[in-house]
Amino acid sequence: MTVHDRLLNAIRGDVVDRVPLMLQGFERLRRSDVEAISDPLHRDVAERVFDDNPDFMEHPSHVNRYLVTPDQFIQEVSREEHDGEIVRTTEISTPKGTLTAVTKQLPSSRTEWTVKYPVETREDIDKLLSVQWEAPEGLAPADYSAMPDEARDRCITRTGISSPFVCVGGVMSYQSFLELCAADYDLVRELTEVCAERIDAIMDVVFSGEQIEYVWIGGCEWLTPPMGSPRLYEELVQPYETRIIERAHDHGAVVHVHCHGNVRSTLQAVIDRGGDFFEPVEPPPDGDITLAEAKQAAGGRITLGGNVEARVIEFGDADEVEAATRSAFEGGEKRFIFKTTEGLTRPSVSERMHENYNRLIDVWEELSPIG
Repeated sequence: MTVHDRLLNAIRGDVVDRVPLMLQGFERLRRSDVEAISDPLHRDVAERVFDDNPDFMEHPSHVNRYLVTPDQFIQEVSREEHDGEIVRTTEISTPKGTLTAVTKQLPSSRTEWTVKYPVETREDIDKLLSVQWEAPEGLAPADYSAMPDEARDRCITRTGISSPFVCVGGVMSYQSFLELCAADYDLVRELTEVCAERIDAIMDVVFSGEQIEYVWIGGCEWLTPPMGSPRLYEELVQPYETRIIERAHDHGAVVHVHCHGNVRSTLQAVIDRGGDFFEPVEPPPDGDITLAEAKQAAGGRITLGGNVEARVIEFGDADEVEAATRSAFEGGEKRFIFKTTEGLTRPSVSERMHENYNRLIDVWEELSPIG
């Protein structure tokens, strides 16, 4: 069975020959891409999993977390680097004035942090709303004609979409977003609907071309209790993600719902809105449910992913990694995709991480065959 078919079959609940492996940070379209990795330990792991790890050929959706404002109104105006720290300044041009965002990336991490949000006042929301909606520059139907032939057995065509409420919350600090939910909930609902309508228009274009097989949705973790109240989740997440999932299904795509944190209370909600694949399902103490418990609760109605914690790979030892891997397989192999909870968080792979990834792969090779 090809890696492509194994992954999609597992997500759809169809027959597979073994539990699929998804190691984030080690996806490469071509073997020459693996050979080009400068860090030797990173390259070694990528070479080992090349034939079993899927890759994704991305089609940009142009869904951003600035109220899905068209790209042509957003411009990076400066990029400064000092001792590996990268600071970027972005401006959003609106009829009522310019909004500014500043992000920072540290040399020790691949994560980019927002240090200044474009929306800091109610007037800033009005500025952003004054931008007239139009199709983002570059928005086009999916086209995968450039996919290399050698990748077709391993590669899945994918686009990513943020949950509509995240396109509202992303323009301001998280605390400000929660305060706005309490102080002017009607406005939050209105803005979420605006973003949902813009995402509808984008999906119409993206899905009018070659078939996208896989849609990734992120953001619901921002309101997964206790981060948000059950009411906020039910009203800002459930109907809008259901809408995206139904549209994706209409075009034959599977939908991956990504959500960190405590997901015991939301697993059923993801099933109810039609999600096909839910991950990472983090065990305690990072989350609140083991994968075996989640598999039992799901009852085969959704595919689950997980669940070796990235911190165990980075700071644990090989025996801890083996124990976590074996734990992930408890509860059965059906509708299950084995993966870490996050990809590489550092620019290079340490000796410890190299040993841990290899032990993880050893155990996956032992436990993953089905039938």
